[in-house]
Amino acid sequence: MSFDPTHFRQVLGQYPTGVVVVTALDAEGAALGMTVGSFTSVSLDPPLVAFLPDQGSRSWRALRESGHRFCINVLDASQEDVCRAVAVRKQDKFADIAWRPAPSGLPVIEGAVAWMDCVTEQVHEAGDHHIVVGRVNDLQLGEGTQPLLFFRGGYGSFTPLSLAAGGSDLLDHLRRIDLVRDQIESLAARFDTEVTAIVRVRDELVLAAAVGRTELAVAPTRVGQRLPFLPPLGSCFAAWGDAALQRAWTDAVAGQVGEEFAESVRCTPELVRRRGFAIAVGHQLGEHLEAITIRVNEGDPQLPGSALREAMWHAADGYNPDEITGPAELRLLTAPVFDAAGGVAFTLTLWGAPGLLEPEEIAERVEALRATTSQASASLARSTAGCPQSAAG
Repeated sequence: MSFDPTHFRQVLGQYPTGVVVVTALDAEGAALGMTVGSFTSVSLDPPLVAFLPDQGSRSWRALRESGHRFCINVLDASQEDVCRAVAVRKQDKFADIAWRPAPSGLPVIEGAVAWMDCVTEQVHEAGDHHIVVGRVNDLQLGEGTQPLLFFRGGYGSFTPLSLAAGGSDLLDHLRRIDLVRDQIESLAARFDTEVTAIVRVRDELVLAAAVGRTELAVAPTRVGQRLPFLPPLGSCFAAWGDAALQRAWTDAVAGQVGEEFAESVRCTPELVRRRGFAIAVGHQLGEHLEAITIRVNEGDPQLPGSALREAMWHAADGYNPDEITGPAELRLLTAPVFDAAGGVAFTLTLWGAPGLLEPEEIAERVEALRATTSQASASLARSTAGCPQSAAG
């Protein structure tokens, strides 16, 4: 070996890792734990994860002697004190750390981002460490929001100014969104919420990028979700689309829903275009639709094929009401960002907050959203005007 261990650690320290606490119970039912920075997912089928403890670690020895069950706790960015306490203390590691039992009884640390209840499948020797492979029997998201990271010898956090979905069909869209990222970030920061950029790719709506975070989110991120371009979703694309696009959107419900709903859909593009934005109110129906969407995008085989369409139509009552005259649960506001040719490049969705908002508060958000989309449209126009023409024109 031509390098010393210090140099090895320094170079490998350029790669950030998440921080987890592996927990178990001793024979008396007391909580055991060790801090680990080398945790990874291994397999989806079967569901396997792994962590790599030092063979000489006393904490690992205690965990191993406790049996074949352990729980992975992904620490929140605010839990550096938990991380250090478990790593440093020799006894009573959980003396002032709140935890609750998982269904199996294993300790789940309060405030963690996520937890996984596992049974040991294999333990491999790997130099001065072990590779412990566990099968996941149960797992849940926790109360935390952003994970604690270990990077360059210290602890820190990941604060996503923006997240973007992958996929070759999104590259041009993402370039446009990136041009106006600062404006989107300012809007999200003003109302301490999430702003989502949505693009239409053929007959799908894709949540291509997001800034900020909202308490209304069902999953840790909405980025990457794909939805069919069907009523009531995508009304801004229909409102500013050509006649063929509007007809495709409105005809999508023909013969499948009641005439009252169908008539409402036919009137929606004109209503949205006149207002300049789309709106949805009511959190319960919106949360149900989002939960079904997540299951569809994850390929849940137990979900009926009609479940998403039914959830969309069930949520339609909250979309684009004629007017709001009193306090309401604002689910979302959506407005278009235009390209240089006047078409909808993408839409921005400003997510609401739990509880009721007065009409004046909703109006304030509408004004801010429309100001942002207007600025973003101008930025796209300037960007296009400043691009040199190619030889092909």
